[in-house]
Amino acid sequence: MRNAGQSLKPHLTIVPPMNERLLSASICLLLLTSMAPTVAAMGPSDSVIWGISYDWGNYENDIEELTGIDTNAVNEDLEEAADYAGFLLESDQVVSGMTQFFIESWDDDDAVEITDANGDTHEVTKRMTELTIRHGNLGDSGFTAAWTDENESIDIWMSASVEQLFVIDAMYTEYVDDELMVYGGDLDMSGEFSLESNMEFNLQVIAADEVLAPGLGMGFSVSFEIPSITSEWRADEPLDYLHHLGEEPADDSDDSDDSNDNNSDVYWVDAARCEWEGDDWDGDTRWYCDYDNDGYFDDWWFYCELDEYDNWWYCTDDFGQSEEYEFSEGNTEHLNRTEDGGSGGGEYHSGLVEGDFSTITGYSMMLSIEGIPAEEFDINLDVFNVQLSDSIPGQGTFSEDMTVFSGAMWDWECPPVGGVENVDIDPSSNETVSAQCGLAPPISMGMASMMGISMMMAFDSGVQELFSAIEEQVGAWLEEIAPEEDTFVCDNGEEIPAEWENDGEIDCDDGSDENESGGDGTYTCDNGQVIPASWVNDGEEDCEDGSDEDGSEDVFQKYIDMFEALNNSNLQKTMEAFGEKLEELIEDNDPSEPLANLDDMCPIMFWDTSNSRVLGMALMATDGGEDYEVLLGPEILGVKQHSYELSVQYLTGQDARDAKLDILGIIELRDLAPDSKHDVEELYDILGEDFLPDLDQTDTDGDGVIDYFDQDDDGDGMFDWEDPDPLSPPEPVEDESTGNSVPGLGIIATISLLGAAMLIPRRDE
Repeated sequence: MRNAGQSLKPHLTIVPPMNERLLSASICLLLLTSMAPTVAAMGPSDSVIWGISYDWGNYENDIEELTGIDTNAVNEDLEEAADYAGFLLESDQVVSGMTQFFIESWDDDDAVEITDANGDTHEVTKRMTELTIRHGNLGDSGFTAAWTDENESIDIWMSASVEQLFVIDAMYTEYVDDELMVYGGDLDMSGEFSLESNMEFNLQVIAADEVLAPGLGMGFSVSFEIPSITSEWRADEPLDYLHHLGEEPADDSDDSDDSNDNNSDVYWVDAARCEWEGDDWDGDTRWYCDYDNDGYFDDWWFYCELDEYDNWWYCTDDFGQSEEYEFSEGNTEHLNRTEDGGSGGGEYHSGLVEGDFSTITGYSMMLSIEGIPAEEFDINLDVFNVQLSDSIPGQGTFSEDMTVFSGAMWDWECPPVGGVENVDIDPSSNETVSAQCGLAPPISMGMASMMGISMMMAFDSGVQELFSAIEEQVGAWLEEIAPEEDTFVCDNGEEIPAEWENDGEIDCDDGSDENESGGDGTYTCDNGQVIPASWVNDGEEDCEDGSDEDGSEDVFQKYIDMFEALNNSNLQKTMEAFGEKLEELIEDNDPSEPLANLDDMCPIMFWDTSNSRVLGMALMATDGGEDYEVLLGPEILGVKQHSYELSVQYLTGQDARDAKLDILGIIELRDLAPDSKHDVEELYDILGEDFLPDLDQTDTDGDGVIDYFDQDDDGDGMFDWEDPDPLSPPEPVEDESTGNSVPGLGIIATISLLGAAMLIPRRDE
């Protein structure tokens, strides 16, 4: 736990299961805030930049805006249903943090020379792409419940926490000639990924005049830091994948052959399963395909081919419907065109990517158990109270074959957007661009391939080292907690399991393991009396000296009695009443029609065909009816914008530059998710001091609120927990122009708030 003055670490609670609508909304918000990759510098003022920013502190409000479901009202329903059923239940959850990512790209027209994989020199220019991700998230929840009958009671207390951090900065330089043929690229990146989760659980059961009060604490964290990755790629030959991303598809909407089978117009569609169906209703022979592998055919095509490399079907109407293509899996039309760089994009075997990396991989694990009558069960509880951790630095080099995949789904249907649209990509300049709409990668595929290989090499190395450390530490711990197997030593020195002694079967070669019962299923009491072996420890003394009962049966009987007492109480009726009342209350909080139909969400990318780069993206959904609206993205002429009050922002142009500049230096969790925006006061009220047992309980002004949760007792703009003197009013500030005037209160408040947010040292410092 934390000492007073340390930063507030999030805790978490059990909350009711999400219904489908709430789950859809959650997925939607995750999509809104995690649609793309990363960066950490600033490009020129005329660069193309776009990104997304989200404040997780408004998550619950956004869920209500999108679905009409009030999560706070759900908690209130839980409490009301519990009160109706006759027991106490309180719960709350707090989520805070920030997610931001930006993609910025521009051209450097200064000519440079590079040497390709074959040793040839080429004059090229640079295409720059910066990717920046900042994600920090805290989750706290708490849960308490108390039920009592006349003689029985159950008290439950639980808190949990989750911390997430995801930071990446990447700079990619792609080398191209005047015709946008790609000759290679360079990548510099760094990043950090961490996840920490903690839970504390306490239970007290009183029944049958017995008390059982177990407590459980669990914690786990894993982190993967990449201080640096530097990699270089030079293509074996110039590649044209940038051309393919911008090419419009062939017009196959009429499902007919365009009678032009050259390399430039073949347009492929992929499917999970295709079958040749012979004559259709109109007498034509066709391939029928199941795109999502649900067992039903979705569409038909004139030509389909099974790719032996990925076991996927590829179809086109470009070759007509001829019987020679009935067994098209034996043909190579798709394979030849994609490997040669066909217009629909394809797979380029493009040479080696080489580089070096440094990593720091770490983990920690904590387990604590108390309140269990371990001595009654002959268990050493100490071995279950353990803390394991390790941090392993690593470095290495790599050289791997790189494959670049190129392609875009320009036939992607995302109504009402399709084809070419006029998109407002920079509101500050009112710049509207004509953009091709479809699904395309948000960054150059060269960059995506380099990042994938480079991170995989670094991650693989770090994880292998980490797994070795975990295996060693956890293995040693498991050996420690493993119960030692009791043995019986026969008279001849032979060893057998102890439980085989006097089991009615001779296991020692000399028969010495049946020394008391004689091997006939009997037991010899300490006084020499002989009784059936099955009578031993049956809860009834059969030996006159009581030696057949060692008391082990009494251990279990106590808990059997407790269970029976609870079963005979009103606990079951209480839970039935709770469930019935909760079902009734929840129905009122689940609107019959969602405000936004999240099941119809679809994404779209905007591609600048003249410059071969992505200009941005949009996420659309229906408004509860049949009309689509832009849920996230730029203004699209002729398409309705949503009217919800959401905390997610789609940023372009100068707005994106300003937001990106604000976060470039932020890499710590407490900067992305500051304690001052993570209000756990209500959780503290629910869970009590055990929620933060080491927190200073001082209430300086005596208002009943400890200093930690007081906002500003003396009005100086500083929270009490960061104010060295929380009862002293602010010092008057002299105006230098007059010598003795004081700035207006608005100015003081502004300066104070800026100081609290930016200049005052954080609690964890």
